[in-house]
Amino acid sequence: MKNRAICVGFCVLLLTTLSVSVASAQVSNDQQPSPENDTMYLWGDASLASGTCFTHFSPDETTELGFGEIDETENIDFSCSLTESLTQEMFLNPEGSISLSLGFLIQSTENSGEDLVLSFSKDSELLAQKEFSIPTYEDEQINWNIQVTENMSYWEEGTLPVLQVQFNKPGPTTVECLDPAKLIAGCEPKFRMYYSDNTAGLTVEGVFPILNASDPGALNPNQPVDDSEATALSVGEGDISILLFSPWFIGIFLFVGFITMRSERFQLGVVLEEESEEIEHIEQPSEGKTLQDSYRARVLTLCALYVAQGIPWGFITVTFVTFLAVEGVAAGELALLLTLGTLPWSLKFLWGPVIDRFQYPKMGRRRPWVLIAQFGMILSLSAMLFIPDPTSDLTVIATMFLIYNIFTSLQDVSTDALAVDVLKPNELEKVNSYMFTAKAVGGIIGGAGLGTIIGFVGIKGAIFLQIPILVIIMLVPLFMTERPGEKRFPWSEDSEIQLHEEVDEKRDIKDIISDVKTAFSLRSAQLGIGLSLVMSLSFFLIPVLPLLFVRELGWSEEQFNATKGGLILIVTMIGYMIGGQLGKQFGGKLVIIYSALAAAILNVIWGLTEPLWGSELFMMSIWCLHTTAWAMVAINTYSLMMKVTWGKVGGTQFTGYMAMMNLSAIIGYQLTDPFATRFDYPTLFLLAGLLETFVILVAVMIDPDETNRTLPDNNQLPQPQP
Repeated sequence: MKNRAICVGFCVLLLTTLSVSVASAQVSNDQQPSPENDTMYLWGDASLASGTCFTHFSPDETTELGFGEIDETENIDFSCSLTESLTQEMFLNPEGSISLSLGFLIQSTENSGEDLVLSFSKDSELLAQKEFSIPTYEDEQINWNIQVTENMSYWEEGTLPVLQVQFNKPGPTTVECLDPAKLIAGCEPKFRMYYSDNTAGLTVEGVFPILNASDPGALNPNQPVDDSEATALSVGEGDISILLFSPWFIGIFLFVGFITMRSERFQLGVVLEEESEEIEHIEQPSEGKTLQDSYRARVLTLCALYVAQGIPWGFITVTFVTFLAVEGVAAGELALLLTLGTLPWSLKFLWGPVIDRFQYPKMGRRRPWVLIAQFGMILSLSAMLFIPDPTSDLTVIATMFLIYNIFTSLQDVSTDALAVDVLKPNELEKVNSYMFTAKAVGGIIGGAGLGTIIGFVGIKGAIFLQIPILVIIMLVPLFMTERPGEKRFPWSEDSEIQLHEEVDEKRDIKDIISDVKTAFSLRSAQLGIGLSLVMSLSFFLIPVLPLLFVRELGWSEEQFNATKGGLILIVTMIGYMIGGQLGKQFGGKLVIIYSALAAAILNVIWGLTEPLWGSELFMMSIWCLHTTAWAMVAINTYSLMMKVTWGKVGGTQFTGYMAMMNLSAIIGYQLTDPFATRFDYPTLFLLAGLLETFVILVAVMIDPDETNRTLPDNNQLPQPQP
């Protein structure tokens, strides 16, 4: 438990830091209007002699008496405006209305003069005006519904909502003062306006029908949407009937039933993870300060580095993509960004020979490469801050993300190589689970965390916040060494401890290539490439989802980011855990096939239930169910690829499979533009379901035990000994 707490505590520290940033950002904006903060409150001094009253959108204010008054009823004319001009543009629902509730107590004559007149303006532009005839000598509740018109629907940054109050009647006459009720109340002129914290039981507030800037109804009349922009904000209108998909899905159902009845023949019940009971209970040494000596150091370092990997992934796929969708970037351009961000991960296997060939053993076999990668990530992020407008310079920002992910993929390969070097055989499964959890936490920071505060700090602020986080993470490998005798910095003095040569000698490159050819000569290994290539074809939906949720369904950018970058990642982690346990109990291939079938069915249901998409509960529920099913597919597919990997070239072969999965994602992203420009949302979900069934057809043909039966010495790579 102590060891697990190291990883968890580190992740919690980062999340806490981000939460503080969110809280501090929110404090300074709570008096401004927003879709979630749509109620305006009225405040002011006890005396209205100088017309001192004001409004803002925070209920956290108090006044001296709960009202302001003046001992006059003639020539009353004052205005109450927002304490600060709008700090960002405001959109009102053109089909909605502004609901103003006010309270007054007026002691004047009832027979002559001008009644109460309320005016609502945008700066000096009069938007609405209404006259109210109210009784005197009693508290009066006034409710005024102002229908939003064209000139009210859009408020520019820097404008002020202004409420003007006018009244002009003489004080009560001598005859009127003979009324006992008025005499008791004091037969003298008085004009009182109640504030939002009044104790008279009157409602004093104004509710505005504020839209998200991403809402289809949020239009700026000064910037008409042209045809190209309208195309960017939507998908196609073509549809394919479910009847045309039916033969395929019926065939898949029958095929799954057929192989289920012959499960032994198709090896559906084979457990993919080998047990290692003999070493499971060996106590791990925690003494020492190096990664080789200290289990705690290994866990902390590897978890920290995986958090660093998760942050850019969450930021790019959730926060930045949603931001660009809100700004009107087309689905095809979003797919380009995701493609360039994923490309280095598809080619990351090329880093393997580089980090094996070029080393600086005095600082460790892997640590120098980890530090180079981490420094490159920080430098790339810093360079992005100098891009004037990320939304208009999309090619530049996409290129920068390509460079950023080159360093991130280098860090991934270096970290995995470090894990192979320093982890003991019985630590692999447990520490890998810690590492994956840490990566998910990084994804939550980059997705839900930065996505939540992007409305306050902007896209450049979200990029900037990643830099100190990565610097903190970089300190972990910077001050940690892999083995005794290594030095922390190039200028540090050499240790008196002699570094021993590694037991496993470097092999000739020709021998490595020959072994790789042998490994991939097996049918199951080749099918593993096929399975990897079809794994992520349905990812063409990823750039489409922000358009659907934010543009079409009216979700706020922050709400979508919090869901995809927070809840969905948590559900993914749960899916991994459930899938792993089910795979151990019922067999990995069985879980892959049934989970892929379930995911495809859920996509079909999603596409056929468009009338229910307006329900947030329904959308979040089906999204979570699909995510769980596909996470179960993924975790067992990883195990299946490990099972067919030959231990002699394990790093190269398994990294190749992972690279093919990333290539599959790139292919999926390239399908976004041709699919999204032709078909409507329901059809896109049906197509995604169809593509997900390809996994079933390939996985069923893979023989998990072929590598063990055919190739010699298929054991785990030996651990280096100092």
